[in-house]
Amino acid sequence: MSTDPPWCIPASAAEHYRSNKDAMAAAVSQRLAAHPRFAEFLGGNPRRLLDTNHRNHAAFMVEVLSANDRSLLDSTLPWVYSAYHNQGIAFDYFAAELEAWIAVIGETLPAADAAAILPVYRWMLDVHPHSVERALQYEARRLPVSKVWRHDYDFILEHLFQGDYSVVIRHCRVLMQRGMSYAQVLRELFYPAMVEVGARWEAGEFSVDMEHQTTAMVYGILSALYYDQPFPALSRGRALVAPVSNEFHELGAWMLTTTLELDGWEVTLLGCDTTPESLVATALAEHPRFIALSVTLVSNVQEARRAVTALRAALGAETPPILVGGQAFIAAPTLVETVGADLFLESAEVLVDWARTLETGG
Repeated sequence: MSTDPPWCIPASAAEHYRSNKDAMAAAVSQRLAAHPRFAEFLGGNPRRLLDTNHRNHAAFMVEVLSANDRSLLDSTLPWVYSAYHNQGIAFDYFAAELEAWIAVIGETLPAADAAAILPVYRWMLDVHPHSVERALQYEARRLPVSKVWRHDYDFILEHLFQGDYSVVIRHCRVLMQRGMSYAQVLRELFYPAMVEVGARWEAGEFSVDMEHQTTAMVYGILSALYYDQPFPALSRGRALVAPVSNEFHELGAWMLTTTLELDGWEVTLLGCDTTPESLVATALAEHPRFIALSVTLVSNVQEARRAVTALRAALGAETPPILVGGQAFIAAPTLVETVGADLFLESAEVLVDWARTLETGG
């Protein structure tokens, strides 16, 4: 972590950056596309990979600048460098990208705002060589697996990657017949397995297509196991679960939904990229007893704020408890308080335990 003094970005400067982020990201993409080494930077990847990175960078930097959180940026840089480099992107791209951002920010934002923000970008450019060194040493996050389940986890992971759908289902059914609960299957086996899939993508061992294929297979396997379960006669009431707008990682929300349903909740799960308008319309129609929002990427925390603000404006005093969860808040816990939700709950099981404290019915 950097030992430099903390930044003090004025709120107005962070807001001007936020309101111009999409236009600035597009301008950065244009500049990079005209760079004489652009094809080398891409390393055979499609241009859209870098266009997406510029948009994600801008959304992520909104959070960094709004929170004046140098540590969040410092800890994220080696991950970004490593993940993209392992997809074939040249390290020199990042220096060229930062130079483009410096130029675009200077051209786009009012002088006082640019003067406040540009030192952050110059710092990133200054530490670029160190970021490359850290990226080369970076190890993707993996979850520990209990010794009790290690053999089963390794077996399932091996056959999952081989595409042995039916073998995995049969093995899980045997485990559940021996007493393993559906919630344990999610927590002990498939949650760490999906983190492993992400780690292999970060390391360049899996393509995006392989990551998506494995995720689709996991949906099928868990759906088969889900419908094996007895559904409780108890009705605890209605709940609403949704990934926020621009969030295309929805497996966590799906896992939460199935866990809640097997505990007696009638859950409406909205799909990926749920807009605030859709969220509000569903809440008004269904009157859920609580709403759970899922955020995987830090760059989508602003979408969680928009969702919470829209819900409170539309529902007023009738707004039910709004909960947030997901990897974004585990990576950047200081952002939880900025969203305006009622609670942050770090796992599906913790949320289920909390939901049981509500009175039955509704």
